Amino acid sequence: MKEATLPDLMPNAEFAICMARATQGHHASITLIDMQDALIEDLCQLSDVLPMLERERIETLALALTALTDTQQLLLGYSKLFLSPPAPAPLNLGAYLDGSLMARSVQALETLYRQHGLERDRHFRELPDHLSLNLQWLAWVYSEIAEARQNNNHSITTINDAVTMLRDFSLPALEGIRRKVVAASGDTITQPWRLLIELIQAQLTSDLDILAPFADKPVAEEVLGSDLLMTQMHTFETSDAPREQLICRSCDSSFQSSPVLAEMRKRLHEAGVSADHLSVCSHCQNSHNNAAMKPPGSTIKAWK
Repeated sequence: MKEATLPDLMPNAEFAICMARATQGHHASITLIDMQDALIEDLCQLSDVLPMLERERIETLALALTALTDTQQLLLGYSKLFLSPPAPAPLNLGAYLDGSLMARSVQALETLYRQHGLERDRHFRELPDHLSLNLQWLAWVYSEIAEARQNNNHSITTINDAVTMLRDFSLPALEGIRRKVVAASGDTITQPWRLLIELIQAQLTSDLDILAPFADKPVAEEVLGSDLLMTQMHTFETSDAPREQLICRSCDSSFQSSPVLAEMRKRLHEAGVSADHLSVCSHCQNSHNNAAMKPPGSTIKAWK
């Protein structure tokens, strides 16, 4: 047994749950008031025990949320970055780990999910590598580790799985997301989401630092956000998937899919997931109508 004492991870689990709901955006019917009041209050409370949640960082996020006028602007920023095709920063981890959707990393993620008794609800239509689902899994595993700690027991297997998830999947993908968000953001409606992604990345990096010494195998230093991640994303952006002539679900105009959109639709169809929600022309991508767009399964709970 290692001499160091494993800290209580319940605050880390609570943070992950907060961020899981926030990153669902349209899925969870998030409102601006939710973000301005409840979320900021939760982060302030957690900052007492999670050093990465610096008060200055939380105040900056609060100011960015205050700059928004209504929920429509909040969700428009979400759509502009993460949802509207071609989304500059999709929240699917596989887009950064593999350069595509539903590739090898998704199978590995689902294996880790199942090892801890978690299965996607069969009605949930989002892909299993969505950041929100990944954060929910981390919250679940952190709570398992915390419960074992209360019983004076170290669940080495669970700790190893958490370290594997953070080191090999969550953090490398988050660095890719962060880079894309930084490149695509710059206006008032996207600023809160950029700050949230940076906050999630900082806290999960701290989580890995906490857990790594308690894993069976030492964690080798990883070069997160390497050029490989960007090369993989470039492959996704230059897909040769067949271009389609689509009808915009917002304005009913006809348009041709971009390489990114074509690849996204191809992968979703192969996975048996509806891609209808991606049919939005470039003219409507930044319109306020997009703020109300909800992908399939958006009202269904992710976990059983």
